[in-house]
Amino acid sequence: MRISEGDPWSVMVTSFLLLTGLGVIAIVTAVVVWIMVQTMAPDVLPELTTVLAISIGVITLEVFMGTCLATLATFIYNLSAQYNGGVEVALTNDLRPTPAATHALLVMGRARVRARRYLRTHTPSWASRAVRRLPEVLGPWSGGTRPTQAEEAAGAGPMASHGPDPHGKADGGTYLK
Repeated sequence: MRISEGDPWSVMVTSFLLLTGLGVIAIVTAVVVWIMVQTMAPDVLPELTTVLAISIGVITLEVFMGTCLATLATFIYNLSAQYNGGVEVALTNDLRPTPAATHALLVMGRARVRARRYLRTHTPSWASRAVRRLPEVLGPWSGGTRPTQAEEAAGAGPMASHGPDPHGKADGGTYLK
C-alpha cells in the first residue's frame, strides 16, 4: 500500500485538536505547580493571574504555530509524493509473535519456573517465623486472635507457643498498643 497524498484539512483539524488538548494539560500543570510552590514557599512566584496569562499566551502561540507547521508539512509531503510516489507501507494479517518474541517468552517462562522452584526449597528461616507471627503482632484486624489479660499474664497467649523471641525478648514478644 502506498500513501501518495495527505489531506491538509484533516491534518490541520487533527493537529489543532491534539495541540489544544496538550495546551489544556500544560495550563493545568502550570496551575498545580504554582499552587505547590506557593504552599511550600509563599510569595516567591508572581500572582496566579500573571502565570495564567503568560501560560495561555505561550499555549496559544504553540497551538497556532504547531497547526501551521503540520499543515505546511502536509503540503510539502504532497508535493514530494508527486515525484517519488509517496511512502510505501506494508500491511499484514499475521498476528503471530515474531520468532524473537517467542524465544524471549520461552526463556522468561523457564526462568520463572526455576525461580519458583528455588524459592520453594530455599526459604530463609526468618521468613517463615515472620509470616507465622504476623497475625499475632498486628492484632485481631489482621485475622489473629488477641489473648485476654489473664492469658497474657499466664503466658498462654498465642505468642507463647512459638518459644522465645528471635530478637531476645524472654516473654516471646508483646502486642503493639
